[in-house]
Amino acid sequence: MARIGIVGAGHIGSNLAQLLVAAGHEVTVSFSTDARKLAGLAAKLGAAVADPADAAAAADVVVLSVPWSVVDVALQATGDLSGKLVIDTTNQFGQVAGTYGVLDLGGLSGAATNAAKAPNALWVKAFNTLTAGFQASAAGRFGPDRVVMFYATDYDEVTGRVESLIESIGFDPVRNGTLARNDVGHQEPKGALYGEEYHHGDAVAAVARLRGTVPAGTGRP
Repeated sequence: MARIGIVGAGHIGSNLAQLLVAAGHEVTVSFSTDARKLAGLAAKLGAAVADPADAAAAADVVVLSVPWSVVDVALQATGDLSGKLVIDTTNQFGQVAGTYGVLDLGGLSGAATNAAKAPNALWVKAFNTLTAGFQASAAGRFGPDRVVMFYATDYDEVTGRVESLIESIGFDPVRNGTLARNDVGHQEPKGALYGEEYHHGDAVAAVARLRGTVPAGTGRP
């Protein structure tokens, strides 16, 4: 089992903490504006509490799970992530012309934008396509109803570790290419894979179609 440092204790981060502890991983939670609430979450789950730098330093896997507006602050608090496997659950939502919406990142994906802020980290995008409530209810299904968790990374060498972690908490991992916008963008806001429940056959076909390796009309629309 892995040592997991979770940076951020919102809906996705706290839900992942619960699933990871239940799967037998050693989990440390960090980075909250409410220290008492963070301590309460840790006590409830059987996790540890630390500041972000210590949580990351001791971890095999770091999970970045904060609102987009505080990504920079969270990464600064976490410190050097060189060589660390980092799973980014964030989505690029913010104020756009006075309303809350999807930010324009100048042609980059959200994943690539964040990865550039942590040079030499082994960056992975995952756990961002489905709500925390749905993830909590869907984890652990078996057979044809097992839910897919899409992930994307530029680092082929981490795919085994990522897939093992995803499988351990009850999802079926399917890789969605790299952190380039034309790959991972499909699982980010407004992407074809975002916000939808997929199962293995449809997920593999959809990724292949989106990458142009199968004819249009194959798999889930």
